Amino acid sequence: MKNILKHIALVVAIVLTAASCSDFLDRPSEDSYTTVKFYQNDAQLEQGINYLYNSPWYDIIRFYIYGSETMCGNVYQGQNAYSTLTVNGTDTDLKNMAYSLWAVNAQCNTVIHNILASDSEEITEATRNRCIGEVLSWKAMTYFFLVRTFGDVPIIHDNIELLSSGEYNNVEKVEKADVYEYIIYTLETAMEMLPKATAFGKNRRIDYYAAEALLTG
Repeated sequence: MKNILKHIALVVAIVLTAASCSDFLDRPSEDSYTTVKFYQNDAQLEQGINYLYNSPWYDIIRFYIYGSETMCGNVYQGQNAYSTLTVNGTDTDLKNMAYSLWAVNAQCNTVIHNILASDSEEITEATRNRCIGEVLSWKAMTYFFLVRTFGDVPIIHDNIELLSSGEYNNVEKVEKADVYEYIIYTLETAMEMLPKATAFGKNRRIDYYAAEALLTG
């Protein structure tokens, strides 16, 4: 009987321990943000778009330095697909560049969605508009590189909407002229949202005049 009671007590202890461990592990993260908790104030809006000023462009710039500039004769790398003008869609740097551009576009779409979805009263209208304007400018630049490199490409205006529709495998390319029209539309929308009164070099972020310069290019 004593052994049976010991076994029962042991089983109960194990069950209670497992339950307490489960409760301990089943808790929200305390050291990281989610989209539900983020985009709640002006500072977080800026932080949410800082990524677009940095790493996504690494493979894009690398391709244009080592690929495009080689084909133009401005960079010499010996005999390779770029110098002989025989590069094709299997080229690693070209593929990585394309992946990066589409990643930037997806990030832009997601950030805009999250900013618009936030109803926090701590966000000022000026900051909301400015941040969306910055994102739209990066999006326009992304499509500029896409159309200049690949010609006809799809226009992905809203990734979340596209994924929800289930039509992501049916997206078709549009003609180059339409892509340029989309770029113009995107930049003109950005210019309506971006501030003009910014001291040169003070904020080091995209403003009205930066978007206007992209439009004239």
